Amino acid sequence: MTTTAASASINLDAVNRLSMVLQEEQGQYMTLLDLAQSQGVLMTSHDFEGLDANARRITDELASADSVRIQREILASEVLHSAGASVDESLSSWLEHQSDEVRQHLDTPVRNVRRIAGELARANEMNRRLANFCLDLVEEEAAILRRCLLEDPAGCYDNGANPASNDHAGVITRKA
Repeated sequence: MTTTAASASINLDAVNRLSMVLQEEQGQYMTLLDLAQSQGVLMTSHDFEGLDANARRITDELASADSVRIQREILASEVLHSAGASVDESLSSWLEHQSDEVRQHLDTPVRNVRRIAGELARANEMNRRLANFCLDLVEEEAAILRRCLLEDPAGCYDNGANPASNDHAGVITRKA
C-alpha cells in the first residue's frame, strides 16, 4: 500500500484519540519520573517515612499509568490494523511511512512518550543501584556489629571498626 492509499484508509478520529492517549501517557510517566527522582533523594537522606509514602504513591500511579498504556496499545493496534499494517509492526516504524497529516498528529506524542519512558527507566535503574548500595552498607555494618558483639558484648567499637576502650565508640557512619 502506498502512503497515500494507507492514509486514505486511516481513521483520523482514531488517530486523534491515540494522540490524546499518548499525551495522557506522557503525563503519567512524568508523574512517575518525579516520584522516582524523589525516591532517590529520600533514600540518600534516609527519610524512611517519606520513602514509605512515596512508594504508596508510586504504586497508585503505576496502576493509572498501566491503564493508560493498555488503552494506548489497544488504540494503536486498531489504527495499525485499520491501515493494513503488519501485526509485528510497531507504531513508530509504521509512522515513518505515513502522510504528513498522520505524522503531524502522532510524531511528537510518540517521541515524547519514548523520551520520558527512557528517563523513567534510567531513574529506576539509578534507584535500584542506590537501594542495592544501601543494602550492602546495612549488611556491612551488621557484620561489623555481629563481630564486635561476639568480641565485646557491650558492642562498642571505634571508627576503624575495632573494639573501643572508651565511652565514645559508636556505629560507623557512611552515607550514600
